[in-house]
Amino acid sequence: MTLRYASTFTAALGKLSSAEQKQVKLTAFDLQVDPKGNGLQMHRIEKSPGFWSVRVSGDIRIILHKDGESTLLAYVDHHDAAYLWAERKRVVAHERTGAMQFVEVPVVEASPTVLAPQAVQAPVPVTIAPVPPPAAPSRKPFAALTDDQMLDVGVPRDWLHIVRETAESDLFDLLERLPAEASEALLDHATGGRIEDHVAVRTPGADPYAHPDALRRFRVVDNLEELQAALDQPFETWAVFLHPAQRSLVERDWSGPARISGSAGTGKTIVALHRAAHLARSPGSKVLLTTFSKPLAAALARRRDILARAEPDLGERITVSTLDQAAFALFTRRFGQPTLASASQVRAAVKAAQAAGHGGGLTSEFLFEEWDELVDAWAVVDNESYAKLPRLGRRTRLGPLQRQAAWEVFAFVRDWLAGRKLTTWPQLYDQLTAQVAAGKLAAGFSHVVVDEAQDLSVAQARFLGAFSARAPDAVFFTGDLGQRIFHLPFSWKLLGLDIRGRGQTLKVNYRTSHQIRATADRLLPDALTDVDGVEEGRGGTVSVFDGPDPQILLADTIEAETTQVAAFLKACVAEGMASADLAVLVRSQAQISRARAAVNRAGLEHEAPHGVNLAVMHDAKGLEFRGVAVMACDDDILPDAARIEAIGDMAELEAVYESERRLLYVACTRPRDRLLVSAVKPGSEFLGDFAPRRGR
Repeated sequence: MTLRYASTFTAALGKLSSAEQKQVKLTAFDLQVDPKGNGLQMHRIEKSPGFWSVRVSGDIRIILHKDGESTLLAYVDHHDAAYLWAERKRVVAHERTGAMQFVEVPVVEASPTVLAPQAVQAPVPVTIAPVPPPAAPSRKPFAALTDDQMLDVGVPRDWLHIVRETAESDLFDLLERLPAEASEALLDHATGGRIEDHVAVRTPGADPYAHPDALRRFRVVDNLEELQAALDQPFETWAVFLHPAQRSLVERDWSGPARISGSAGTGKTIVALHRAAHLARSPGSKVLLTTFSKPLAAALARRRDILARAEPDLGERITVSTLDQAAFALFTRRFGQPTLASASQVRAAVKAAQAAGHGGGLTSEFLFEEWDELVDAWAVVDNESYAKLPRLGRRTRLGPLQRQAAWEVFAFVRDWLAGRKLTTWPQLYDQLTAQVAAGKLAAGFSHVVVDEAQDLSVAQARFLGAFSARAPDAVFFTGDLGQRIFHLPFSWKLLGLDIRGRGQTLKVNYRTSHQIRATADRLLPDALTDVDGVEEGRGGTVSVFDGPDPQILLADTIEAETTQVAAFLKACVAEGMASADLAVLVRSQAQISRARAAVNRAGLEHEAPHGVNLAVMHDAKGLEFRGVAVMACDDDILPDAARIEAIGDMAELEAVYESERRLLYVACTRPRDRLLVSAVKPGSEFLGDFAPRRGR
C-alpha cells in the first residue's frame, strides 16, 4: 500500500485549531502504519467516486481518496465542509498531460457560460482609500484559445467552454478553481505571455503521480518521520512541494556559478533550500547554506530542519549560518580569533588622521564612505592601486591632489588599526581569499548556496569567487537586484563570479496577491541590469491568487494613524489571522514606539513568539507574513532624513534615494494577503509611486 498526502491537506490542516490538528495527526499516523485504515471509522462518500471520510473526532473528518493500492490524504475540515469539498472534487489523470490532478466539478448557473457566484469576504472595516485599480475592459481573455491549446497546458476538458467564456473581471475566480499548471499558463497568456511556453510533455505509460506538475501537489509518504515533517509545518508548503520550473533549476548541472533571480515572492529562497538539499545528497558533500543576516539564516535553518526530518542525513550535511559567521569560524581556525574594528573606531581613526593634518578639505563623512565602500572593500593597499580603482557608485570625481590627500588618510587608518591589532571584515575576507586561492585552507564544505545574494559585499563576493574555482558547481546564488539595500553595485565577473549565461528569472509569484505585487512593483522599473550587463527582467511576473487592494493611509496626526493601524490589525485578526502572522514595519528604531502603540491599541500582544511582529524594514528582509502595516512613512522619515544629512558626497543623493525606495519595496512585499501603508500628511514622496502607471 502507498500513502500519499496532498498540498490541499496540509493547507487545510493549518486552518484548524491546535487541538484539532493534534487529533488529525494521530489519525494520519494510524493511516501511515496501516493505509487501509483498519480500526478507523471510514465511510465511502457516495456522491464522489473514490473518496472516503475518516472520523477524527465528533466533527472533524479527513477526506481520503483510495485507488487500488494507493491512499491519498486529500483534505480535512469540519464534517459538512469536508463532505462539500469532496463532492466537488475528482482525482483524475489529465487526458493530455498525464499529470494527476484535483479537478473541481464545474458548477454553473442557468447560463452555462457564467461561473456560479462565490462567497465574497466582507471588506476590512477601516476608512482608508485603496489604490485605485486600472479600469479593466469587459472582455474574454481566452475566447480565441482552441481546445488543443488549453488541453496542452492541463485545463480539464469539462472546463474548456467555461474558460473560453470567462470575462476578465472573473479571471481570478476562475484561476483559483483550476489545477495550478493550467492557471499559471492562462494567467501568463492573459498578461501578454505565450501559452505555448507552458505545454507539458507526456511520457506514455508514466506514473501520473510522478509527473512534474503532479509533484507540486502530491507526495508519497515513505515513513512516519516524513509524514510528521509534513504535518508539523502545514504553512511551510514550499519546503515540501517544489514547482516543476523550480525543480529543473535545482537539479541542473550549471557548469559554473549560477544565479537565480526574481522579484519578491517568486520562490528564490525555496530554490536555494532545495538546491542545497540536492547537492547534499551526493556522497561526501558538505553544503553551506548561507545568507547575510541572522534572522534570515534562522528562517533557512527552520526550513532545512523540515526537510531533514524526512531525510535525517540532510541535517548533518547542510550547515546554515550567515556568511560572516562562517568566515569568522574559518579565520579563527586558521589564524586565531580576530578583534574586529567597529564603524565608530574607523571613524575615530579618520578623525585622528585629519587632526594630524591629512585629508585636505575633504569631510570626515566622505572619507569614511570612501574607505568603507571602496578602499577597504577592494583591499587597496597603495596609492597607485587607489588611483586606478573604478569608482562605481561614487560619482564625485577626485583630482590627483585630492586622491593623494585622501590616500594619506587611508594609509593612516590602516596603520592606526594595525597598531591596535584590529581588523575589518574586508581584511578578514581578504586573508581567507588568499588562503583559498593558494589551496591552503580546508573550508569544511564542498558547496556554498547563497540566498539574498544581491546584498553580498565586495569582499564576500571575492572570497566566493576564489571558492568557486574549486569545482564547476561549487557556488549557487539566488537574489533580486530590486531588493539590494546595503552596498554599492560592483562587478561580479571582476571578482571571479561570471554568471553570464547561467541564470534564470522566476516569473510566478506564489506568496503575494496580485494586488499587493502590482502595487509594490510600481516602486521599481520593469528591468534591472547589473554592472556586468546581466539583466533581471521584472516585467511579466504574475501572481497566482487574487486579494484585496492594498490600502494607503495619509493621517492628519500620529494619533489618527495609530487608530487606523490598530483597526487594520483588528480586522486582520477578525479574518482569522493569528497575531504572529502579522507585522508592523517601520523605517528605523526611532519609529518602533509608534508601531508598538498601534499594536497596544488593537489589544494585541507584540512579544515573540505569539505576538504581532514589530521590526525595522531592514530586518524584515526575506520574512513573510499574512498581513503587514508599513507605518510611519512620513516625508522626513522615508527617505531617512538623518541619512540624507550625513551624505558626504552630494552626488550620491540619487543613489541613496533609490536604495530608500528599494527598502520600501522590500517592506511592501512581505505580506501575502493584506497590506496597509500609512503616514502622517503629507507623507513620503515615494507614496506617489503607488499610483497606477500607463502600460503597467
